[in-house]
Amino acid sequence: MMIWEIFKKEWVDSLRDKRTMLVVILSSLMGMPFFLFISSEAYSRMDEQKRFIRVVGAQYAPELINYIARQGFEIKAAGADYAKKLHSKEYTEPVLLLPQNFARLYAAGIAPKVEIVSDLANKDTQMGVRPIKVLLQGFMQEQAGLNLSLRGISAEILSVIKVEERHLSRAQNQQSAGLKEMLPFMFIMTLLGVGMYAAIDTSAGERERGSLEPLMMNPVSSWHFALGKWAAVGTLTVCVLFFNVMSIFPSLFLIKNEVLKIAFQFSIKDAFVFLAVLCPLALAIAALQIAVAINGKSHKEAQARNSMLMLLAPLALVIGMLKQGADPVWFSWTPLLAQNQLIIKILNGETLSLAEVLIPVLVCVVILLASLSYTAQKMRRVVMH
Repeated sequence: MMIWEIFKKEWVDSLRDKRTMLVVILSSLMGMPFFLFISSEAYSRMDEQKRFIRVVGAQYAPELINYIARQGFEIKAAGADYAKKLHSKEYTEPVLLLPQNFARLYAAGIAPKVEIVSDLANKDTQMGVRPIKVLLQGFMQEQAGLNLSLRGISAEILSVIKVEERHLSRAQNQQSAGLKEMLPFMFIMTLLGVGMYAAIDTSAGERERGSLEPLMMNPVSSWHFALGKWAAVGTLTVCVLFFNVMSIFPSLFLIKNEVLKIAFQFSIKDAFVFLAVLCPLALAIAALQIAVAINGKSHKEAQARNSMLMLLAPLALVIGMLKQGADPVWFSWTPLLAQNQLIIKILNGETLSLAEVLIPVLVCVVILLASLSYTAQKMRRVVMH
């Protein structure tokens, strides 16, 4: 009963805090729609870049231009000031330069020299170099095959081996791979940010206001206070997590890229599996943030301490992005990293083993109990000193 009374007090105080409510609203209502909208625009922009090529001197190479058009690319003429526009990033695609003597050299059987111009300071142009190289290589192979056919020689003589690609996953998965890797990052960073101010206010905030000592003078166990404060912060974090996950469904209407929309499938079942994976982490983070903040004698000091968690979390998640091969066993025992990998597997439609799910939950329970124990002891020591 006492824990419930403490919970109600801390819950009301959290809802009154303007900073906490601002983070809650931005995270739960606007975070996911904004993320998916930006992702959709980025993928659409990449697809648009693949549909056209900027060319200088297109009139000098009709055979090559015809081939490029047959591959589904639109030819856009680049101005004489293409170098300036590449440097200023007005052009986000490389420029293909065709010499004036292209047709004459080509007819004489001499390989004309073409140039692909990009700017190292313009990263977008670097991404478009390889597709142009692939097109030019395809044009050379086609022309070589035609020349051999005219001489009565089979074009297959050029093919020493035949290479075919076979993808085990759906082709659309490649389009949404980046989105699926960023989505768990968004969820985890939201968990870290949403309860931070509430955790600080309920611990260091009360120390700074001088209200913690009178509160602890009541004949109530410090464990009850720790549990009540954690329940309030944890409930707030879980509520935001719930709305954040559910906001994916209306946010799907903001995805304009059709390929991405088909590839990114998300169901009610996926949503509840997300919650099952992330709720233990959310509760553990709430307890840990209170334990970290209780050491601060002021709101500013506690905020600085908790900001370290915000800095360390992305480093842990980057490890998962950089790893190669199968996930090591220790990933399952590492908070944040384990949940990150589980969400990616869920989005990819992989089957999760019981151990993969239970081990991260066990780790979260250990962090939760250790944090609550530390908070209870620290609160008692604050009063005694």
